[in-house]
Amino acid sequence: MKNIFGTQLVLLRQKKKLSQEGLAKKLFVSRQSISKWENGEVEPGIDKLILLAEIFAVDLDYLLVGKSQSREVLLESKHLSKSFDSPVLKDINLSIHSHERIALLGSNGSGKSTLVNLIVGLSKPDAGEIIRHYNPKNDLSIMPQDNLLVNTYRVNEQVALSAQIQRVTDRELINQKIRQFNLESQLKTAVGKLSGGQKRRLCLLIAMLRPVKLLILDEPTVGMDLESIDDFWDSFEHVTGSVLTITHDFNQIDQYFTRVLLLKDGVIAADELVANIHSNNQTIEQWYRRENQKGERA
Repeated sequence: MKNIFGTQLVLLRQKKKLSQEGLAKKLFVSRQSISKWENGEVEPGIDKLILLAEIFAVDLDYLLVGKSQSREVLLESKHLSKSFDSPVLKDINLSIHSHERIALLGSNGSGKSTLVNLIVGLSKPDAGEIIRHYNPKNDLSIMPQDNLLVNTYRVNEQVALSAQIQRVTDRELINQKIRQFNLESQLKTAVGKLSGGQKRRLCLLIAMLRPVKLLILDEPTVGMDLESIDDFWDSFEHVTGSVLTITHDFNQIDQYFTRVLLLKDGVIAADELVANIHSNNQTIEQWYRRENQKGERA
């Protein structure tokens, strides 16, 4: 088992393009500890195993013994269409599975927010259907583009309010989330005095107070400076369920996502695994620009 775990750890680390030193920093351990885990000399504690599973977005069974991950279908959309003054979505066919981190790309006005609103249930399609294999009340969480926060509350009060609304009563779990999102020193700070990056991290924390099967993020890093963006995506590694994100943060898609969708002309024009794109020596940005230009010169 030790050898299997060590082999899995090496493969996952290399797939994510992380050095031993880089992984060690994320886990707050020494590089030597990572080396000993990979060589089968010692095993990490359960807390580190859980963090590793979160960082690599895999099951513990897959991490420890190489057992194939289940591919549970969470959501199916079939032939969705939606029009306002003109057609926005024409024929959307999409499936989302467990353990996927999906980036939804498309130019402004391509219908990304409309599609998310249909998935969430904020609006209904003109035609087609959405089949949800989860309970939207308990297994879905959303981080909107706008910060839905109470500026006059202190951070600890905002978290407490959100926990009460979501019926999260595990105090240790709440404290763990606060530590993971690096907001301990801001607990007594008024929400309105937080930086833009801190507010977005707080919003992500709130969206992740309880474990869900599907987390939807709408332009989560808009308006952030580069340092805040890096901090945000480091926090993103603690997401355990599947994620659908509207974003144009190409550099982060390369590192943190497993699948990309391109919405164009009312349909899913391209659907590809990040690993396949990288195997063709392309970045996500290069792939996006190539796919987005198809048909424009015809």
